[in-house]
Amino acid sequence: MAKGWNRRNPVYTDFMPSTFAVIDAGSNAIRIQVASVDQPGTYRIIEQDRRPARLGHGVFETGALDPESREQALDALKKFKSLADKHGVAAIRAVATSAMREAKDSPAFIKEVAGLGLALEVLSEEDEARLISLGILSGLKFDPPLGLFMDIGGGSAELAVGSRSNTFAAFSLPLGAVRLTEHYLKHDPPIERELLAMNRFAAQKLGPAVRRVSREKFTMAFGSGGTMTSLADMDARMTGEPRQESLYVLRRARLKSLYDLLRSQPMKERAALIAGDPRRADILVAGSAVLLAMMNELELDYIFVSVRGLRDGLMVDMLRKEYTAYTGAWTEAADRSESVEEFGAKYNYDQTHSQQVSRLALSLFEQLREFHGLPDRYLNVLHAAAMLHDIGLFIAYEKHHKHSYYLIKSSGPSSFDALELDLIANIARYHRRAHPSPKHLPFSQLSAVQQDVVRKLSAILRVADALDYGRQSKVQKIECRRANGKVLSIRLEGKGDLGDEIRSAADKVSLMNEVYALDTVFE
Repeated sequence: MAKGWNRRNPVYTDFMPSTFAVIDAGSNAIRIQVASVDQPGTYRIIEQDRRPARLGHGVFETGALDPESREQALDALKKFKSLADKHGVAAIRAVATSAMREAKDSPAFIKEVAGLGLALEVLSEEDEARLISLGILSGLKFDPPLGLFMDIGGGSAELAVGSRSNTFAAFSLPLGAVRLTEHYLKHDPPIERELLAMNRFAAQKLGPAVRRVSREKFTMAFGSGGTMTSLADMDARMTGEPRQESLYVLRRARLKSLYDLLRSQPMKERAALIAGDPRRADILVAGSAVLLAMMNELELDYIFVSVRGLRDGLMVDMLRKEYTAYTGAWTEAADRSESVEEFGAKYNYDQTHSQQVSRLALSLFEQLREFHGLPDRYLNVLHAAAMLHDIGLFIAYEKHHKHSYYLIKSSGPSSFDALELDLIANIARYHRRAHPSPKHLPFSQLSAVQQDVVRKLSAILRVADALDYGRQSKVQKIECRRANGKVLSIRLEGKGDLGDEIRSAADKVSLMNEVYALDTVFE
């Protein structure tokens, strides 16, 4: 399957396309993913399915599989095996998680599954956390220096800190939504005494893990699993904010409002709020409580909720083992490119302001060529950074330049490659406040050439942004000319009094003066 690998020209010269399948038998549902590989490094998902077979029902109270849930799970696995056979898969991997780790009759169930032609593997807690992280990471267009990955399943909740190459801390905690619901929440809606007991238990179990995880300097936090995606969908529907295909920003304050709403409503009304499987309504109170506790304890103002998770991690892990000669990253093939404008619209950007800043920035780029010496290929990078510099306002005004960086890095427009997104994110990050510095980890990880580009273009972006003070698009034309020696004169033409624009630009020109060794004056 992996024959014909040419190390000088890294392609498989006599490669035959193959299809693979993975099955995730979780505690609340069973899922399958079937993917085709046309060339190592990229795979296409050709079919996915989910069956609400709750293997964890009763297990965490009795220690044994519930007979009805057992039969539902076997039926789902039988159908998924037939689906894999229909696609003629070259290999299939089926795994189970916390319910099967704890059920005393799991060996008998695994034997029954073997009769269907499936080898069901029970994942360790560590492998489950690692594969969830891998699944989320495989959907990102960049390598975060260090990420926090959280997942709430039916039987357990996972916390892990790591990167594509290493996991530095991983915890699997008995805080699954099915487990907590069945043990604590006996009334509909739950009564205060039950909620207090559940939240005390969650805080107790989270404590040691949070203390350990907090020692790692993670830069971004991600969440996955059905509970989190359901909460993200609910939040999007209630706020009218667009639900991203890849990542959704869920704020802690919004999650608290969702939790307060869910805990006060009977299950029938909760089910009406859910876009997906309404049978998840009974466990969402517990799931939202656990996520809120995680975010409170870790002091996370927001997380990126990913539609990817364990199932995706399983697929990437399998492909790595199938194609051992290929050592690069595995990514899912994108259906189409996403424009800067489409990406900005997801985060409710101010299109008029962004377009004005871009127009001014590109004009400065053209007129300052003798100073920056950058080739034309960076025009698109500057345009994108100018259009997206303020999308962090979607999260909060405070530190919105940093929020812009993370949004662009985590799910930036698919029309740019990873290196371009790295530049765009850094340039947008430095449109205000601190100057680019090696003390900042993301900037320090750029090459010397990339750092030079970021300095030069963020200096231009700062001035362009300042020249749209008040967001009224008053500046219609700028003219740059070199006066005496190091003096650069920037003359403005526009509508009405431009005094505010001149003062704003003068306040933000220090980086330009520093990078280009100029003394800039506005008139």
